[in-house]
Amino acid sequence: MRIVEVILILLAAAAGAGAFAFIAWTHRLKHVFPKRGEIKIVNPGGLWSGIAEVVFQTKVIANRPVAGFFHLLIFYGFVSFGAKSATHFLNGVLGLEHPIPLGPLDYLIDVMSVLVLAGVVFMAIRRYTVMRQRLTHMLESGLVLLLIGTLMLTYIMERPWGGDLGLVGTAAKVNWWVHFLILCGFPSLIAYGKHFHLLMGPINVVLKHMVEKPGDRFVSGGDFDMGDDDATEEDFEAELARVGMPNGVSDFSFHTLFDPAACIECGRCNDACPSADAGLKPRDHFVLAFRNPATTGEQLAELAPPDIISTCTQCRACDTVCPVGNRPSKAGLELRGRMTADGIYPPPALKETGANPVGATGNIFAADPSDRATFIEENEIPIFDHGEHDVLFALGCQGSYSPEGRKVVVATSALLKAAGVKFGVLEDETCWGEGLLHGGGIFEEWPVYKEMQVEALDMAMDEKRDKLVLTICPHCRDNIGVQLSAAAEKMGKSPFDNVVSHVGFLSGLVGDGKLKVSAKAEEVAVHHPCKTIHHDEQGTFDGLLKTAGVTGKTAGDSPRIPRCCGGGGGGFLWDSPAKVSKNRFQQIMAETHQKKIVTGCPGCHRMLTVAKDEETELADIAVILQERVEGAEPTAR
Repeated sequence: MRIVEVILILLAAAAGAGAFAFIAWTHRLKHVFPKRGEIKIVNPGGLWSGIAEVVFQTKVIANRPVAGFFHLLIFYGFVSFGAKSATHFLNGVLGLEHPIPLGPLDYLIDVMSVLVLAGVVFMAIRRYTVMRQRLTHMLESGLVLLLIGTLMLTYIMERPWGGDLGLVGTAAKVNWWVHFLILCGFPSLIAYGKHFHLLMGPINVVLKHMVEKPGDRFVSGGDFDMGDDDATEEDFEAELARVGMPNGVSDFSFHTLFDPAACIECGRCNDACPSADAGLKPRDHFVLAFRNPATTGEQLAELAPPDIISTCTQCRACDTVCPVGNRPSKAGLELRGRMTADGIYPPPALKETGANPVGATGNIFAADPSDRATFIEENEIPIFDHGEHDVLFALGCQGSYSPEGRKVVVATSALLKAAGVKFGVLEDETCWGEGLLHGGGIFEEWPVYKEMQVEALDMAMDEKRDKLVLTICPHCRDNIGVQLSAAAEKMGKSPFDNVVSHVGFLSGLVGDGKLKVSAKAEEVAVHHPCKTIHHDEQGTFDGLLKTAGVTGKTAGDSPRIPRCCGGGGGGFLWDSPAKVSKNRFQQIMAETHQKKIVTGCPGCHRMLTVAKDEETELADIAVILQERVEGAEPTAR
């Protein structure tokens, strides 16, 4: 009988392991594994910060501390019972009457078993009462909780509490088999459903820290190559297919396809999304839509409708709150790029107010370029000379043409002059294209446009990269520093590595003592631009305010979680139905009770200007410093 029992144990274990491997591979990972070569480690030190996030479960607890705490208990129960499950298997194979002791670990697991059981009860009550309307996979969730609870109960019943009080004889044997069979079948259930995140989530968290540094992201389709004069129609179609989605979901990148395997489906990303009122759901549109590799491009467009995903502002709030390392906004950026290649994106409204004006006049306002020349001349801003100047000051569309942006240009110019910085601006400057590219509206022009922009910079900088490129707009900074750098490298040129924002550059001038700031006490509301947060410059921004004697009050969870003005992802190019700017302004007013808002991005300035009331004033960080620095007195004309 012992031999038969051992054979049954081994067969059950083999069947469970085989079923798990088969389901995990065919159902979840088979289409992802071939793309593993796309994993690029750019931040090896992120290994430790990723491990720390997993160990301490910081993102799980953040935002939902009570539910997060019980998730934490279940996670550590999952981890701590790994060793115990191995001994449970050996206990049956060896035919021992009592569990194999693990010393002090047994007492830790005893405590964990009770805590996990409490966590299961809490989660069951919560999911089927207050969270019932939001719960996905209701039957699966209930079954998983039931199995976890049963594992805890069977473990508790086999333990000799206070002596030899555990189950013995037939009762002990039945209890052991119930526990063991659950252990054999549970992994297959996990592999099939959303609870696969128990295994994939920790891996994804660590990967997130290692494959991405703060800053901008490559835009899918941004490397589209028109080919040379000898390129055939077939070459063009093949290139279009490479950046599009002729095979549907299976064409997408490793990270976009891996995220669904790690998704906990908690909905935190949906809660954080500023475009939720317009129907955007990052979990559904940017993660779960990619779960089935057989989904075609047409089906994907139904799961993630172009008119809805166009409202994504690329603020990355969804990425920030995700407890398992998913980056829905990155998948959304890729989705919009591939849809553009397939001709089903962007919506006409975004194209008409974005790409069309730039194509006609070179700027998003469709303004006469001579107006920019007049502005530069009237404010005595020098034209860049590579032999004379150290800094090329890129104004961007908003710095060149919008009244709000011009104030920032004049203030920044005054500060540069006060600090003795030798700088100049381009005599002719066209849109750097960030809003269009991130919004998906410049695809048709981009292959040629990007090369023209690289050539324009090269002509001004004498084909060198020894000068600093300064911007007042973080959107311009990103497109020059990331997208145009990639284009330059593809053209056989060096990237533009020395592109900085005025926030960081002015902070350096203050720190070096080149700008003498006289502190003047003032209370204001602060709106941290999302892109300032993406580049980890929110501390720099706040440091400048502190130096100026300004006390800033923030609204929402900003800057820990980006709270967007609505201008990102091409949002400042059109009248998005999401109305994010209005919601953000109202949030700032309700929570800070201030009538002056300070920001550090002309895009934010523009969006909040449209949404604000007449009594509220908007100012850029450069204007705040200009008011407090000796020798920096010019005002916009």
